[in-house]
Parts: sequence; C-alpha cells; structure tokens
Amino acid sequence: MTQSLSPSQSSVTFTLSNVDSSDQGRYTCAISPYSTHSQPISITVVSLVQPNISVRAPDGGLFWGPQGPEVTRGHSLSILCSTEAQYQGGSFHLLFDGSNTTRTQSALNHSASFYIPELDHSHQGNYSCVYEVTVFNRTFRSTQTEPLTLIVKASLVPIIASGAVCGLFILMVIPAVIYLVKRKSVSEEHTPQMISGAPSGSGSATAYGAPNRPGDTSENENIYMNTVEMADSGHDYKAEAEDLEDDYENFKNSSTGIDNDYEEDAIYQNYN
Repeated sequence: MTQSLSPSQSSVTFTLSNVDSSDQGRYTCAISPYSTHSQPISITVVSLVQPNISVRAPDGGLFWGPQGPEVTRGHSLSILCSTEAQYQGGSFHLLFDGSNTTRTQSALNHSASFYIPELDHSHQGNYSCVYEVTVFNRTFRSTQTEPLTLIVKASLVPIIASGAVCGLFILMVIPAVIYLVKRKSVSEEHTPQMISGAPSGSGSATAYGAPNRPGDTSENENIYMNTVEMADSGHDYKAEAEDLEDDYENFKNSSTGIDNDYEEDAIYQNYN
C-alpha cells in the first residue's frame, strides 16, 4: 500500500476496510527512497465463528418435535455449547430468554455443558450460546447461536396411574353387579307366592294351593308368614324352600287323613 507524502506532512494514515483473516500479518512503514523500514507490527484478525448448541437427556424423556426438543417434566437435561478449535481457552455463555441471568462455563476442549437436574415448566423457552475468548489482552465475543426452543411436557405417569386405578375399579364393580343381579334372580325364583283361592264361600287357598279345612286357616297363615319372613331374611332360599316342600307334603298327608275320616263318618251315618 502506498500514499504520497507532501513536504508539509510528517505522517500518513492507511485504512483497512472490511478486515478479515487475509489482513492478518506483519506491517512496516518506509519513506521511499531514502528511509529504512520501521519496526514491524503484527496485526491479528480475530474472527470467531458462530458456536453450536445441542441437548442431551441422560435419563431419557427426550423427543424431537416440530419446534425443537421436547423433554418430559422431571427429567434431567444437558445443554451443550461448542465451537471450532480457533483459540485455546475461552468460555461459553448460555442465554435464556425466560430469565435475566446468564450461565457461564469455561471451555474444555472447545465446548461446555450446562446441566439441569430436574426440568419443570420454568425451564421452557429459547436458549442460545455465545463464545468469548481473550486474545492479546483484548476480549472478543462470537455472534450468538440461533435460538433453540425447549418444550417441557407433562409427565404421563399420573395419567397412566389414574387410568390403571379406574380400570381396576371397573373390574371390581362389574363382577359385584353381576353377582347382585344373579342373587336377586335366584331369590325371586325361590320365593313362594300366594295362589288365588276359590270363589267366596267355598274356602280360600293356602300358600301351596291346598283347600282349607276347618281349623286350618291359622296354620296356613303361619306357614305363609314364615315364608315371607324367610324371603326377607336373606337366608339360603334353596334350603328353606326344600324344608317348606317337606312341610307341605306332611300337610297333604294330614289332609288326606282328614278326608278319610269324613268318608268313614258318612258311610256310618248312611248305614244307620
């Protein structure tokens, strides 16, 4: 690079525009053709590349959705910032749009990991990384990464547990309902019913349809009341019914004996 120097000037300025890595090197000045070169100066161009950002879930629960990573609430998460091997050392800053605080970690092998032990909905939002390094006593910062949107999803454990409890409750209720229905049907089948009696004046029917005999009304009423009480008590209806059938057979036999006595009396009277 050359600039003209007038007699009145003692110095000139050289401007480097849009400096990039190609401008890095040693520079000297000289007044042609008489002076020697000045002491050289070194220009270092620091051009930090944009770092990278990624996530890891050590204990699982990580899924990739249309907007970015989705992690189940309660799981742990590591956010990893990394960059190319341009300079040794430096540090990474983790920016979170849901908080005014910035977390910082020293770079180790050109990367740093930010660990979140237990995620909740306060950790949901956009994250970015920035790399910072000091070169020749000056600090330089990279541009920040594109934001990474983290979504924290609700845990499925309570939902699954609720469904299991409801399913178990249904499995317990259905057999109980079936048992009650069957028990009611059996009780209705084995409960004796009153049979309509004969027309007025010809005697009323007993619980088993046997005609009344003189003095039998009270006994038949007792049998009927015992039958009703048995149905209401909730006892073993089948056994009770068998006992009542035995009573009925005994009652029939006794009724037959009465009929034979009536016939013998009639024959005796006609003979006389």
